[in-house]
Amino acid sequence: MRSRQPTATAFSTSDPGRPGHRAELELGPVRLSVLCLPALSSLLARSGDPRGWRLVLVSDGPLTLGRGSGAIRLEPGQLVLWDPWEPSDVAAADRARPPRAMVLHLPGSALSLPHHALRGLVARPVPSDSGPAALLARFLEGLAGPAAAVDIPQATWVGRAAVDLAVAFLSSVTDVLGDAARLPRQVALLGEIKTYIDRNLSDPDLSPTTIAAAHHISVRYLHHLFRQDERTVGGFVRERRLESCRADLTNPCLAGQSMAVIRARWGFQDAAVFNRAFKKEYGITPGEYRRREGVPVGGR
Repeated sequence: MRSRQPTATAFSTSDPGRPGHRAELELGPVRLSVLCLPALSSLLARSGDPRGWRLVLVSDGPLTLGRGSGAIRLEPGQLVLWDPWEPSDVAAADRARPPRAMVLHLPGSALSLPHHALRGLVARPVPSDSGPAALLARFLEGLAGPAAAVDIPQATWVGRAAVDLAVAFLSSVTDVLGDAARLPRQVALLGEIKTYIDRNLSDPDLSPTTIAAAHHISVRYLHHLFRQDERTVGGFVRERRLESCRADLTNPCLAGQSMAVIRARWGFQDAAVFNRAFKKEYGITPGEYRRREGVPVGGR
């Protein structure tokens, strides 16, 4: 009989029914947290990614999010996009009904939508009773359920599915992106290019020249598209490669693979370049990161 693959399950720091409960599930490019007060305040914590986002689904509540006159009230069943870099507070809106929320932590590089469009969606609560909002909410609720478990080899794919559903939801609620038939050509093309980059990260020859050629545009126009998104082509490729490497370094099923194999799989041919880029992004070397996560280093 084939042995069952190990699973990645949510790690709880306390009992689900008690205040301060926190559970987390690592899913490759994203992380899902299930939080109760006072742990809910951590959804506002800044990450190392200045372009990271939080998608919040309130399951019990209500709660208030924000500060002063800019605070919003979130009812159970509502979804909202939040920028953790904004000064904010989180609190129970009804003392008799302790709030609980699921928080999808999304790196900025994972989303194919323009930064300015995402900024326009922050702090706009949306009910999750129909359309893409309902699909995303049910997906997150299923992952956060007591019986949920994700096979480690499939965790990254589940995470990418979460990203795709998040993009579908966010696209459905922005005025600019609400109707696919009315998508501005630049926005649609940028999304196609980012998807192409994700699918070709392993190609060491991936560059602005090859990317532009694959989409029949000039390199100058390619750079223009990314400037509209407030980033560079090379920076986006590097972010996605580093995130893919980071996910592999924490995957116990890949513990036997050397650092060289992992970095080469995602397009890093030079060890020194990879080590410098990784340390700049995450603050420690790849080997230190792997050991910190409890995964033995399989080689240099």
